[in-house]
Amino acid sequence: MKISSLFFLAIIIAASAMTQWVDGAPCSAGGCSGGGESWTASAQAFMNSDVPLVGVTGNQNPESSSLSSGSFQAGQPVGGAINKTVDSIIPSSAASVSGVYAAPGSRADLFPAPGMLKSLDTISEKDVVLDVASRRSPGEAHIRGSIHIPAKSFFYENGTLRSVSELAAILGKTGISSEDAVMVYSDSFSSGEATAVLCMLRYLGHEDARALDGGLDNWIAASLPLETKENVRSPVNYVARPRSDLLADYDFVKSGQAQMVDARSFQEYGKARIGNATFISPENLLEEGRLKPGAGLKDTFARLNAGRTVVVYSDDIYGASVVWFALQLMGFDARIFRWQDWQDREGEKI
Repeated sequence: MKISSLFFLAIIIAASAMTQWVDGAPCSAGGCSGGGESWTASAQAFMNSDVPLVGVTGNQNPESSSLSSGSFQAGQPVGGAINKTVDSIIPSSAASVSGVYAAPGSRADLFPAPGMLKSLDTISEKDVVLDVASRRSPGEAHIRGSIHIPAKSFFYENGTLRSVSELAAILGKTGISSEDAVMVYSDSFSSGEATAVLCMLRYLGHEDARALDGGLDNWIAASLPLETKENVRSPVNYVARPRSDLLADYDFVKSGQAQMVDARSFQEYGKARIGNATFISPENLLEEGRLKPGAGLKDTFARLNAGRTVVVYSDDIYGASVVWFALQLMGFDARIFRWQDWQDREGEKI
């Protein structure tokens, strides 16, 4: 069959799918050609709405930011999202052929302690979806119902974390309560923006906060709904209950009680490091835009003692937070430390 014939056939298939949607027979949450019943059941409340699908801008899959983005120091919930996924317009068979369709199953059973991981099949109408992409522009597509607070908003210009009162004010002003179930995501999981903000939320004592597995890339690959409008929530009072055990200080690091993990570049690690730190690159923990399964992470962390606290240090909160997040999912007591603090206290300017 000639290419032109294939293209014409694809148009007929797509048009047929659109006709079924308009006639009131949308595809299930799992896609037009299937999808597990558990996925359909868990997603139904989230996807149930008569709001039409908002058009996606030309930059439908926004460019992801890089890992090296900075340094670190210490309206209504989503409910009523649309029930017409991208699969309602483009058959899942076509998506499968193009290689972009992703099964929305959970990977929780692949990690010993998956509590901070938000899988696509656990979305709920009660979730507040927090979009922390720093490079998101007005009019660009984002997850249906999400609130946008760029990750960089939580840090000063020099990369240090803002004070607890400032962080609470930012969250409260945008309508996020400390009692809300929050799902954090960015354009890509590899950017580290979502895990950095998740670490910040956990530091504030926000226990019901999780990072979306794979970020927006995985959401789009699973043909879930997008929109371009800006969402607004009524301001609330955010009550912070800081947990100092998530951030390591100089004295704790100097005491030698913790195992040190260097999450900087290998070149920087070779020039200077803290004690007998183990080098672990954030990029080596990733596979196809998501964390490697637990078996792969276990091999990477084989040199670490699961019974001892691990401190991840870097001059980049985003990269360090990816390593911190992976350690948390593998059951480690992990904390983050700023490399610049070590330099300042040791008097070494490298």
